[in-house]
Amino acid sequence: MFYPKTPFLGNPLLEAEILKVNSAALAPLLEWLCRAPKVTTYRVNTLRVSVDAFRKKLEEKLVARYGQESPRVYGLPNLPEVLCIDPLATRLTQTSADPKLKEVIVDTSCGAALLRGAHIYAPGVLAMESNAQLEELVSVYADLTGKCKRGSITRYDSSVKIFLGTGKVLMQRYQLFNNSDQPANGIAVEMQSNISGVPSLGDLSNEDALLQNLPSIVCVRVLDPQPGERILDMCAAPGNKTSHIAELLGDQGSVVALDNSASRVRSMLPKLALYNSITAHVFDSTKTVAPDPAPSAEVTGPPFPCGSFDRILLDAPCSGLGNRPQLSCNIKKAKVLQSYPNIQRRLFGQAVQLLRPGGTLVYSTCTVTEEECEGLVSWALRKFPEVRLVDATPRWGGPGLPLPNLDATKSRLLQRFGPSGENTDTVGFFIAKFQKES
Repeated sequence: MFYPKTPFLGNPLLEAEILKVNSAALAPLLEWLCRAPKVTTYRVNTLRVSVDAFRKKLEEKLVARYGQESPRVYGLPNLPEVLCIDPLATRLTQTSADPKLKEVIVDTSCGAALLRGAHIYAPGVLAMESNAQLEELVSVYADLTGKCKRGSITRYDSSVKIFLGTGKVLMQRYQLFNNSDQPANGIAVEMQSNISGVPSLGDLSNEDALLQNLPSIVCVRVLDPQPGERILDMCAAPGNKTSHIAELLGDQGSVVALDNSASRVRSMLPKLALYNSITAHVFDSTKTVAPDPAPSAEVTGPPFPCGSFDRILLDAPCSGLGNRPQLSCNIKKAKVLQSYPNIQRRLFGQAVQLLRPGGTLVYSTCTVTEEECEGLVSWALRKFPEVRLVDATPRWGGPGLPLPNLDATKSRLLQRFGPSGENTDTVGFFIAKFQKES
């Protein structure tokens, strides 16, 4: 069965941009990016519900779906708000397609989601063979090349389509491809099994708990917010880390969430409205520092005077290459990849000014390139002598990669989630923690 070994099919020049210095680690990294993490993680909102209560809900869902063979639900040391779900037993994981079944083709984004346990929503369906009936089982494939014509009725023939699993039809062709002004919504195919072994439960997120990748949870633990502090989340959408900050504060303090997109801020407002400590603003964080001296009263909205925050989370805009599985990369040109460090540096410069002396700044990305990760750290330490690198604990990822201007002593203070070290069964992610001199 075909399965990609790189997200950059036919684009070796783009591959070469990922790890320029540590190029020996490139091949295993690329293959790892194509594979789906098998462990599912939820972050429980302990301000609303106990971890044990939500664990019971998860276990009930799993037993209802898989009976005696339902996978284990367990917690993690030093991360008391986290619950993990193991993959299914090997005998419940599908390895090949049934040639007698009709086929459904989905795009690569939808395919990646279903390998993480999602069902197939209507917008993700590219094609469905004719006469597929409600409740009928179908084989689901992802189109890696993007050449499948939407609405096709015949079987899509391609050497690089990949089998993902078997699903049950909940929407027929006339509902999916009706060319109306109101496109179909909702679950079109309910997955029954997949090749990754991740339980197909869909997203069970609600006010009590949130489906979230482990490194994103660790990131806020590294920030270590304390009750009563004033904290800035510079690039807050979709608000998952923002809400985690508020929970660790016990909702006692002030969390300012910024994002430059009005639509993204609107989408996260219902989530953030659950917390008294959070205020959200539509604002360009590259302009967050107020140009004039601070007034006597505390400024509640952006821009802010220098030294306004005890802790700052800069979860920077990035190439997003750490998201797994990466069945096919949407970035096609090296210059696009090379554009991210510029905005990251501008944001970092603003963050340093906004941080009070003795304050903590956490820089994170959901990518794996040297330039956006260790390269940014190396630049920051040269550019801003008033900040120093400190150990990014609690430690769940491996160390960072060494660079010519970032020796192994410093790279060991970083956290890089990748194919080597412990906890490789998650997404690619990078965390660096800085402290501003008093």
